[in-house]
Amino acid sequence: MTQRIFDIENKKDYADLWDILPDNIEKIKQRFQDGSGIVYYTKTGACVFDSMEIIKINWHNKTEITRPIQEATEADIGKICAFWEDGYKEPVYSRLHEIDCEKHCYKYVAEMDSSGYEHCRRLTKQEIKELC
Repeated sequence: MTQRIFDIENKKDYADLWDILPDNIEKIKQRFQDGSGIVYYTKTGACVFDSMEIIKINWHNKTEITRPIQEATEADIGKICAFWEDGYKEPVYSRLHEIDCEKHCYKYVAEMDSSGYEHCRRLTKQEIKELC
């Protein structure tokens, strides 16, 4: 029995869907063409099949969705973050030193080497614990 149908083109539905899923799930794929069944992909590359149909998704002709990344803000300066460039797999971990689009080529500046990066997000407490 379906509890809710999430419309991926509705911002609230999309946000609610990601809010109820565990943090380690970063991508969801449609398992069958009729929209039934979902494959969840975790950050470690593992996948889980779900055909319980508790959650249904209105895919709008898409077959895959990815968790939106919450980029760092001014409030994250001094916090441990992951920094990366498009096209590179491995992030760099450091404290966020500065956010400045005008002074640097890239928006986010890491404290450890003053390098600029295209993307930055604050690490979760669990991620910090795993790094130490």
